Amino acid sequence: MPKNKLKSIIEYATRIVPTPSVRSTRLPQVTVSRAERNWPRKPVLYQPKIVIVLQGAKRGYIGDRIYTYDADNYFVTAIQMPFECETFGSEENPLLAIAINIELPILRELVLQLDMKPSRDKMKEVSYATPLTPEILDPVERLMAILAPASENSEDALCDLKMLGGQLLREIYYRVLRGPHGGALYALATRHGHLSEMNSVLEYIHEKYATDINVEDMARSLNMSATMFHQHFKELTATSPIQYVKSLRLHKAKIFMFQDGLNASEASEKVGYNSLSQFSREFKRMFGNSPTEEVARMRSIYGMDQAVLEDSVIAGQTLVASK
Repeated sequence: MPKNKLKSIIEYATRIVPTPSVRSTRLPQVTVSRAERNWPRKPVLYQPKIVIVLQGAKRGYIGDRIYTYDADNYFVTAIQMPFECETFGSEENPLLAIAINIELPILRELVLQLDMKPSRDKMKEVSYATPLTPEILDPVERLMAILAPASENSEDALCDLKMLGGQLLREIYYRVLRGPHGGALYALATRHGHLSEMNSVLEYIHEKYATDINVEDMARSLNMSATMFHQHFKELTATSPIQYVKSLRLHKAKIFMFQDGLNASEASEKVGYNSLSQFSREFKRMFGNSPTEEVARMRSIYGMDQAVLEDSVIAGQTLVASK
């Protein structure tokens, strides 16, 4: 990996996130994170995204699969994926990472222009870590340069952002599509086969998670038996539909309590629980703390009463607006 290029990107990232946090940037698809300690294995929920770790490391656990992403390997998930994540960083060598959300309309536009026929095996790899190459780093460096200019409000900086930001995102998507595991993104963008069908189900779940979701109805909507639906769902997400819904509800409840100040009773009702005691049991089983303890833990770490927590950020970190 070209060390000078990586060093340059690290300097831009440090300018955006000088202290431990996860910060938004001037492009809504891009966040930059910093961690100066190890974070233990914790449940997280990723939106479809590309994660490029510049220094430090992260380790993702999806079922019995383990993915390490660091300065040598970037991570991609093509679907909305609940899993567990471990973070490695220190004050001397803080974790620095760039997360780029995947925009399906842009992806579909790119795929229409490509003559790609990936194998079916590659289409099944919806989450993966793969070597970080100069072809990926080149547009990332140029993107970070316009996201962290010396003077954000200069006319040149604003013009660069307007004219080049979207193009550089497209180039990064293109490089990932052309990478050794790009078949999953291709299948997603072309509405190809079971991956696209399952993604439509996931979109439905994320819209209706607080309501009663019937697995048999979802299976019928795809002309599948309940058994086949469960098989395909678990193949992609490493969990069952019911467990996926439960995980999503608990993540959302955590966001409502931390970000909006709801208490456990209000949050549990908002995400579809009828029983506060059941919610509290399942919340503690997932996060290792009671709802009150988990919110207090987060606030004690960052010493803030007002914060923004996003369901796609790294475990235990807070997303704050970029200055």
